[in-house]
Amino acid sequence: MQIATKIWDSGWGAVFLTVYTGVVIHLVTPEPLFLKTLAVLPAILVMFIADRQNNQLINFFAGGELRRSTDQIQEITGDDDFYESASEELQNRVDDFDRRAYQKNISILAGVIITVTTPFIGAYLRGTLGLAIGLLVGLLAAQLLTRRSIQELNRLAQNISKPYTAKYENQ
Repeated sequence: MQIATKIWDSGWGAVFLTVYTGVVIHLVTPEPLFLKTLAVLPAILVMFIADRQNNQLINFFAGGELRRSTDQIQEITGDDDFYESASEELQNRVDDFDRRAYQKNISILAGVIITVTTPFIGAYLRGTLGLAIGLLVGLLAAQLLTRRSIQELNRLAQNISKPYTAKYENQ
């Protein structure tokens, strides 16, 4: 039960990847019930990668915006450690950014996995028609999970400097 809670807390990307994997397992091998429990493995792997490589993924997907925001914060706060010198409210906003960025990274990775695998699985199950359906599902996953999450991650990175600007311009 705790695995399901962790997947749910990791955002829609982990949930969709788990459901997608469960459906694929059911379509490929409908009989053995114990195989359906393996549907959580890709989501767990993606969550592990996102946890271990969170900063690298954020830098890769929101690197330009994050770098600009970080430079702006550094310019505002000077040599002080901007996290440690910030108020509790600002620290909470940075922590919220980290949590939401983790969820967005999971959605991005889940979208990439779904986008890449659906055409092959569709072709395996239904031939040319399945390939076409798989491409359509892959495009939807790329749009809804990957592209939107990258845009949201960049927006979050852009907005991270706003609380610092508001706090330090009044002093």
